[in-house]
Amino acid sequence: MEHSDFASVVFAGGGSRCAWQVGFWEELSPFLKNRPRAVGAVSAGAAMACFVFSGKAPAAMDYFQKITAKNPKNFYPENLFKGVPLFPHLEMYRNTLLSAFDGNALKTLHQGPDVRILLSRPPRWAGPGLAVLLGFLCYQIEKTLSAPLHPTLAIQIGFRPEIVSVRSCGTPEMLAALILASSCTPPFTPVLRWNGAVALDGGLIDNVPYRAVEHVGGRTLFLLTRSYRRQSLPSIPEHAYIQPSRPIVISKWDYTNPEGLLETYELGRQDARRFLQSQETSGL
Repeated sequence: MEHSDFASVVFAGGGSRCAWQVGFWEELSPFLKNRPRAVGAVSAGAAMACFVFSGKAPAAMDYFQKITAKNPKNFYPENLFKGVPLFPHLEMYRNTLLSAFDGNALKTLHQGPDVRILLSRPPRWAGPGLAVLLGFLCYQIEKTLSAPLHPTLAIQIGFRPEIVSVRSCGTPEMLAALILASSCTPPFTPVLRWNGAVALDGGLIDNVPYRAVEHVGGRTLFLLTRSYRRQSLPSIPEHAYIQPSRPIVISKWDYTNPEGLLETYELGRQDARRFLQSQETSGL
């Protein structure tokens, strides 16, 4: 049966855990009458949103599983004196994005919902190195103390949000650069730039970027990538917060575990089926 629409969807960050979002959306979307008008996304959630709304999710998932199967480690200390990266993540991430996005995929993405990606700009008074340290500390402090759905500490000390529509990306390379900037998390990646200025992981400001779609109106679906068991999720009639039904087996920066990726994807599909069943009597 068909269900009523969501005007917007929010894809939270979460690295490899975001494969759950792909499984959930692929299972849910055939039961929706229309696509959302806008999508807010951050970090790896931005990659997943672009994969699903360009129609490239199956190809991207297959490619990433294949390259993670060939990657034995997440850290290569032997590269220290070879002049090559200690972490394989940036190259693998970029290659996955460029394997999926071509001119046709970009055209499809531009014609679909307006996907809006959150970046973090460092405080004006902090250099890149200090900004990375401060951002990490803010994230860990809030996660440890209260694990809020929408953190506030980073903005309070001067981090600035920037939201960029994928419709501003004229080439697949620009789109990949935007997603990577939103995912920039040293030391797993080097410090990256967007439009000539340092950009860090948007999740430092908000890992569930509702700010990207808050003026769209209508109902919003939030696809989270971890379980918020220490607090109740907000109870707002127009908001549907969906979290994994159990802790996801793969960690954010694990690029060695194709089986974990597949299990995470399948959990998303299972959770979507449970969600649809729970809504059968009332509609979405």
